[in-house]
Amino acid sequence: MNYKETGQRVLYFLFDPLVHLVKAIGIKPNHITVIGFVLNILAVAHLLNYFNWEGFTYGDNLLGFGLILGFAGLMDTMDGRLARLYDMKSTFGAFFDSVIDRYSEFVMFLGIILYFQIFENLTGLFLSFVALIGSIMVSYARSRAEALGIDCSVGFMQRPERIVFIGIWFIIFGVIYRVNPTFIDHDIWIKGLNIFTFGFLFLAISTNITALRRVLHSEEQMNKAS
Repeated sequence: MNYKETGQRVLYFLFDPLVHLVKAIGIKPNHITVIGFVLNILAVAHLLNYFNWEGFTYGDNLLGFGLILGFAGLMDTMDGRLARLYDMKSTFGAFFDSVIDRYSEFVMFLGIILYFQIFENLTGLFLSFVALIGSIMVSYARSRAEALGIDCSVGFMQRPERIVFIGIWFIIFGVIYRVNPTFIDHDIWIKGLNIFTFGFLFLAISTNITALRRVLHSEEQMNKAS
């Protein structure tokens, strides 16, 4: 059993009572998908201080953003779990979930990019944009490969891992900021990167490596089939 399967088993054990409650209330998987998207919008609005930038400082809302994003990620898990447990799966549901996931990811990265722009952290802005490109290409590579009949779920930095990483990264630095605000001050630089921005360097590299791995995996599978 790999780390992902182990994590899913633990999550489902803790999560299933809530899923049963949601079903009893009459909420459907597509409703949960929409709630997750709305939470992503709320997370971004919170990160950007609800667009009230007077007196807004670099680390004020990192913790809140990470926590709200975590709840949005749970919605992303809950909709699929509800559909599987109660046989509520449908072709449109799977399609709708995928589309909303892409919208949610674009909204999340847009918020992060704007956040770096507000504080004139061009390095963070650039790395976030590269990470967005990698994230979308990870999903696109899988979608295109599967349309050609190839299983392409390989690679480490898939959507759940991306959301978990970003959420935890913001939570960690949000807590650090509460303890020592100067630790992540955007004027503190280490070889051209502010310390908070290192996470986005990792994300930019890892997402694009995952996308490239999927391209190479697809090529290998196509060559075997020919």
